[in-house]
Amino acid sequence: MVFFRHIAEDNILHYIGWSGVDLFFVLSGFLVSGLIFKEYKKKNKVDIKKFLIRRGFKIYPPFYFFIIVSLILKSIFTQESYSLSQVLNEIFYLQSYRNGMWIHTWSLAVEEHFYIGLAILMAICLKYKMIENVKFMISFLILWLVITFCMRFYISYQNTDQEIFTFTQTHLRIDGILVGVLASYLYYFTDFYARFIKIKHFLLIIALLLISPLFIFQGGSFVMNTVGFTTINLGFGIIVLYSLNVFTNKVFEHNIIKIPVQLMCFIGLHSYSIYLWHLLPDNIINALFHRESVILTFILTLLTGIFFSLVIEKPFLKMRDKFYAKN
Repeated sequence: MVFFRHIAEDNILHYIGWSGVDLFFVLSGFLVSGLIFKEYKKKNKVDIKKFLIRRGFKIYPPFYFFIIVSLILKSIFTQESYSLSQVLNEIFYLQSYRNGMWIHTWSLAVEEHFYIGLAILMAICLKYKMIENVKFMISFLILWLVITFCMRFYISYQNTDQEIFTFTQTHLRIDGILVGVLASYLYYFTDFYARFIKIKHFLLIIALLLISPLFIFQGGSFVMNTVGFTTINLGFGIIVLYSLNVFTNKVFEHNIIKIPVQLMCFIGLHSYSIYLWHLLPDNIINALFHRESVILTFILTLLTGIFFSLVIEKPFLKMRDKFYAKN
């Protein structure tokens, strides 16, 4: 979705592709907080230091390698260089608030801020034994969602004179992650999911209605920046919970469905590196041939991302699992 948002034009994925980042935020909130919740349910404690170290092994090596290569290629192909401020903003994950080297790495800053914030929140909750206080945790997450909406509404209302107004600041885009964390907490600490399964198809219809603003309002419009963000994040949250059960269906055992799903899973396995590198092949093709080729760029993006996933990301993950094994 993000690839076609940035590369291709005049197709449906270009117009709704920006929401791929928000779907990723919901997924990340669910999966990453789930690591902590599962550990707590298993051991009645959480090793926050180990959690951050394991995230570091996953995130930092591919990212900083990408930054180094970007600096080298920028000077080779354009005889220009990034400003020191741009480089430092990337290095210290400030690019959701300040200009970085690339237009897509702001989402990585939001993620990094989330990891740190989640670690701090869990440390406090563990210290004061609040993690199993269901009313408190749910109320806290919902309150945070409401505050995020209010801040986003406030800044969007101030810019209603602009037809399109975009923002990347963490405090304005964190609600997708919060929806994922809330879904994860409900999944691990309440009987919500058992009730969810009983009416899952009805809730899927609700989810499709919630994400329908994607097909009605333009990204960056006032409606999309306020109510739209909230509804699509909630819709994505329902879809994530729905997907936990749907893949047990026997229909996925048939090759006509199984093979495409396995292909998507393979791409998903290498998605971090693919996301990191997805703009670079397009820039190189434009520099060499002075024209765009969506198909060639798509193929090169997949090959580049998968290659660096295997030669950079995978070795560090093996190292991580050797020294900091899963709980």
